[in-house]
Amino acid sequence: MTGPPPIDAEAIVDVQKVFALRRAPQSWLRDSPTDVEARKMLIAITSGDRAALSNLYMTYCGILAHYLSQVLGCDCRVPDVINDTFMTIWERARNFRFESRVSVWIFSVAHSHASRVARWHTTRGSARCEAEFEGRPHEAGTPTEMHRSFLQVLGRLPSEHRAVLMLCYRMGYSVREIASITDSPVETVDLRMWQARQQLLRYLR
Repeated sequence: MTGPPPIDAEAIVDVQKVFALRRAPQSWLRDSPTDVEARKMLIAITSGDRAALSNLYMTYCGILAHYLSQVLGCDCRVPDVINDTFMTIWERARNFRFESRVSVWIFSVAHSHASRVARWHTTRGSARCEAEFEGRPHEAGTPTEMHRSFLQVLGRLPSEHRAVLMLCYRMGYSVREIASITDSPVETVDLRMWQARQQLLRYLR
């Protein structure tokens, strides 16, 4: 399969600047556990340690909510998806083979649940996200206006494209890790990344 044409460096920087407007939870960046710590929690879960499950939940809940709200297009279904995710982790922890980072597996479980939800709900949720910005005073060119425009544009992208952008630019995962999370070939992730960046840049110009 022929790969997508390379995107120029200036365009990549533009997309990174746009994503900087959508701030990720700083506590995740500062306090996220090492993979060794996450593995210890997961091993404890396999022994039926509910406290370890609670610790893992508290560690990843915030960043998962940030990711899922963008993939799903709104916040209203995020708690259900997170609960389903950790129920699956509790039930299938023994099946994890430790061949990847624990966070990659957690995101793959969350993405799987979110994808099923997204297939049933498409555009209604994005309008709900936009509503939180209605009524706030803003001027063209201000961060608030740029933030609002970014949410509008991001909501216009297919959920698969929103997912790869979030996982790459906000969560810092590699293409191979994103392929594992989304259960897609690496070539498909590369293509979605290129298409998403092109759409995002076109909409924002």
